[in-house]
Amino acid sequence: MMRRRLFWKLFLAFWLANTLTFLVGAGAFMLNDLRGDTPALRSLLATELQLLQRYGEQAGRQLLEVLPQPPDVQVGLYDSQGRLLAGRAVSVARFEQALSDRDGRPLVLRASVATTIGEPPRPRGMGPLFTGTLMSALFALLCSLYLTRPLAWLREAMGQVAQGRFEVRVKPRLGKRRDEIVELAEDCDRMAGQLKALVQAQQNLLHDISHELRSPLTRMHAAIGLMRQQPDRLDMLERVERESRRMDDLIEQLLTLARAQSRQGDDFASLDVVELLAQIVEDARFEAGMKQCQVCLQAQGTFITHGHEELLYRAFENIIRNAVRYTAAGTEVLVEAALAPGGQWLQVSVSDHGPGVEPARLQRIFEPFDRGTDNDGDGFGLGLAIAQRAVALHGGSITALAAASGGLRVRIELPQANPG
Repeated sequence: MMRRRLFWKLFLAFWLANTLTFLVGAGAFMLNDLRGDTPALRSLLATELQLLQRYGEQAGRQLLEVLPQPPDVQVGLYDSQGRLLAGRAVSVARFEQALSDRDGRPLVLRASVATTIGEPPRPRGMGPLFTGTLMSALFALLCSLYLTRPLAWLREAMGQVAQGRFEVRVKPRLGKRRDEIVELAEDCDRMAGQLKALVQAQQNLLHDISHELRSPLTRMHAAIGLMRQQPDRLDMLERVERESRRMDDLIEQLLTLARAQSRQGDDFASLDVVELLAQIVEDARFEAGMKQCQVCLQAQGTFITHGHEELLYRAFENIIRNAVRYTAAGTEVLVEAALAPGGQWLQVSVSDHGPGVEPARLQRIFEPFDRGTDNDGDGFGLGLAIAQRAVALHGGSITALAAASGGLRVRIELPQANPG
């Protein structure tokens, strides 16, 4: 119904504009005919007046006698007493002008147009008027269809997307058309693709969450069953407590991931990223000392950005702790922070001496629950996913590269806070 209303609005607007334009032009043309004003008559009168004023009566009489007049044109030259001097007798004058020739003699120039000599001009038929109206209607129809048909396709595609069919695309139906509607169709197709990827990611996330929760629950149920059979097995209580803490950690990380994806800036404030890194490195050195490795920070000055302190702390902490976890014993985890050229961005890189990551997996390590070949570890594969979402929330970027030392290098870029 909406498409039809838009179609008829456009159709009537185009048709009315074209019809009015045609009627104005046709009306002016028909009015000239009714007044006896034609191009042939105007040209003959202009020439006659010019000859009379420059060369006198004799030149004007010769023009009317020598120059053949069109059959529907009547031009006559009269003296002051009304006697015909040259040309044709004009019964009903549509044009009459009194003038004096070069010698000062008074003359009268009369003219008219008629289909038959002595008869007044007859108006033209209504055929051209109907033809012009129909042609304007056809033009309005084509213009309206040209504008509303792609909108109908977009509406149909959005209806299918609303029903969960994200594979629908509109741009291929538009052919070689190049205008703003095509750009709108590209945006709609891109939106459908992103919605499909988002829904698929959410489904995968729910599947992974259920899998991660099922494992500790299964172990807890087994421990409870053993306790019922053997009440003196107090070690099962420790097992239940350990699994409950593991589930609590998982839920806390999921909440952090959801908060990083919410894209809300209500809790944003100005903070010093270099000072934040110094706190995290200081805490990470204790964990690194247990495996006889070091964490070194190379940064100078301050860098103020506008962000969420807790999310940024979790992001950098997850990256640095991940590097400490995988770096080889006796090696160093290097955290570097430096201003990019221009001073508007801060580049932070964290490099380790671990086994590294295959080039094909460098992008997948930021996906939730991706732990690579380390499926038996204590982590859930959410640390780097939280870091990526948190950095993206602050308008930055995060990438994983192969470090020169043979391990993994994670590079983060954050923008400076706006002065306003």
